[in-house]
This record gives sequence, structure tokens and C-alpha cells, in this order.
Amino acid sequence: MMDLIRKLLVDLVRFKSITPNGEEAIEYCAHFLKNLGFNCSILKFGDVSNLYAKLGNFSKNLCFAGHIDVVPPLNNWKSDPFELRENNGLLYGRGTNDMKGPLSACFSAISEYIKNHPNPKFSISVILTSDEEIMGENGTKNVIKYLKEKNEKITGCVLCESCSPKESGEYIKIGCRGSLNVDVKSTGHQCHVVSGKSFGNHLHDFVEKISNFCKIKLDEGNSNFSPSDIELTSIDAKNEIRNIIPSEIVAKFNIRFNDFWNFDKLENFIKKAFTNLTVIFERFGTPFIGADSVFIEFLSKSLKKTLGNFPEIGTEGGNSDAVSIRELTNVVEIGSPIVNAHIVNEFISINDLLKLKKIYYNIISDFGN
Repeated sequence: MMDLIRKLLVDLVRFKSITPNGEEAIEYCAHFLKNLGFNCSILKFGDVSNLYAKLGNFSKNLCFAGHIDVVPPLNNWKSDPFELRENNGLLYGRGTNDMKGPLSACFSAISEYIKNHPNPKFSISVILTSDEEIMGENGTKNVIKYLKEKNEKITGCVLCESCSPKESGEYIKIGCRGSLNVDVKSTGHQCHVVSGKSFGNHLHDFVEKISNFCKIKLDEGNSNFSPSDIELTSIDAKNEIRNIIPSEIVAKFNIRFNDFWNFDKLENFIKKAFTNLTVIFERFGTPFIGADSVFIEFLSKSLKKTLGNFPEIGTEGGNSDAVSIRELTNVVEIGSPIVNAHIVNEFISINDLLKLKKIYYNIISDFGN
């Protein structure tokens, strides 16, 4: 049962598909799916390779989506990050968790289903990209534009993303909070430290304002979304000289916000908190629910049948290609534990992979009934 998953994962991990360089891995996946009978279209936008593959041509179309790109491995790995290594039931390598492992389980499930049901009366499709880790313009966003122009219909999509808090498949991520990046800059006198009292050390007031802002409780959350969250990510004066008070200091925040807020309302609130300071905003995404209740209920029942318990449903976690896919169809995320994504010595357990294969297989089977 594990043989095909392992083979796929060994091969996929070997591709050094550091975002957005996934052309070879995309071609490998297209070749695999073509051998199962899929019609495969490799879609190149700019320097990014993408794939839309479809089996059959029915109005009822279940899609699986994902990304083949990975973040850089950086340093301190115990083994080659691009060679799969097994130890005590864990499989190590860059992308094993996010998300070449879940994709290997998904492809294995699709392969087994087609073997058992050679002529399904519905379509199965796959969307893959190689720029998800940078959330670029030439990946899934453009694939969805292409599919809309072609009037392609998809009933619902399962994004095989690492999103579970603890164990694979125990969480259905139905949407996401919005994301706003904020830079706050204070400008004052550059001077010798002994002149700080004379000129006024603007860093003192700045740090106090930053501290007070981080303590603000933006809201209580609601049934769909957890409370909005302020996270300080950097304070930088670019100063390595101990006896100089620098003229500038910048703090960076990321705010994940629920539907109590919109961009304008949140930005105005922040400007009032930092009067007389320079504030720069970078808007990333608004809060959304990506699927209707019918599709969510269908998946919940399917996972209950597989796991014995209903999965948790929520919107925790980061942004993904669901942001784009929701423009075309219902989309949720079902995948591996997010805690293991992007870490040094990234891994996924064999048990998680087997569980994911069973989950994806049963979703396909239940969709066809």
C-alpha cells in the first residue's frame, strides 16, 4: 500500500524545485497522470510552470490541487534535503510535509481508484503550480484565469495543503483570515548618546508605542474566524554603533484579521495608533470562506467515515492557493500537520501518508456515489 507513495515521494523530493523553479517536477507529475489517462496541459506563465490535468469530460468534476515548489532548505540538515531518508517511521526531506508528501498520497489514491473503477462517470482533475511559496502572479492565480476563460467547470476542490494542527486529515480548513503587512517608521535626530536628553531620543517613545500596540485586542472573533492577531516581526534601526542614536527606526507587523475588519477600517485604526509616525501598508488578502455548506458537509461525512470522528472545521493557518481557487469553485484544505512545514529536517510520518491516501481515496469514492 505504501510502495507507490514512497516511489512518488522519492522522485519528487529529488527535484530541487525551490520556488518558483518547478518545471521538471511539473513535467514528472504530468507524465504520471497522463499514464493514468489524464489529459494534461502544462501552462507556462512567465517563468512559472503549472499543470491542469483532467480525466474524463463530465460536468461533475472533483479537483485536487497543490504546489510542487518548496522553500530553500538553508543550513543544518542532518542529511541531503533532496534525498528521501527514513528513520523510525518518519520520512525526511524538503517538501515531504509541504507538500510533496500529501501530493504523493493523493496521486496514489487517484491511481488506485482508477485501477478499481476504470470508467468513472465523473471527472477527476488536478491543478498544480510551482510558485505557491511566494504566492506569485504566474501560478494558480493565472491558472484559474485560464480555466475561467475556457469555461471549465469544477464542482469542488480539495487543496492537499499542510493545514492540520496535529494529525493529517483531522482538520478541514474552509477559509482564511485576511493579511495586512504594516511598516511603522519613526524619524528623529541622529546624535551622540550623551546628547539624547537634549535632542529627545525618539526611540524611547517609539518602543513604548510599539509595545502598547502589540497589547491591543482587536476583536473577539466569531463562529467562522478566530480573533484578529497582531504579530511584531521586526524592529530595525540598522545601527551597529553603540554611541550613536540613529535617525530612523522601523517596526514591521503582520496582522491576520477576521471579517470584523476590512482593509480601510483596519488601516485607519492603525494610523490613529501611530499618530505623527510614517505608516506603510501592504495588503495581501481579505477574510474569506471558500466553500458552501453542501461541499463542507460532504467532506465532513467522508472524513467521519474514514477516521471515525468528524473533523474540526475552521480557518486557522496561513494563506494558500485557495485564495485564487475560490474564484472558480468550492475549495477547502485537507492535508498534513502544519507544524512540520518549512522546518529544518522537514518530515512526514508514514502513518500520516497512509491516512491521507485513505482520506483522498474515500473522498473520490464518495464523490462518485
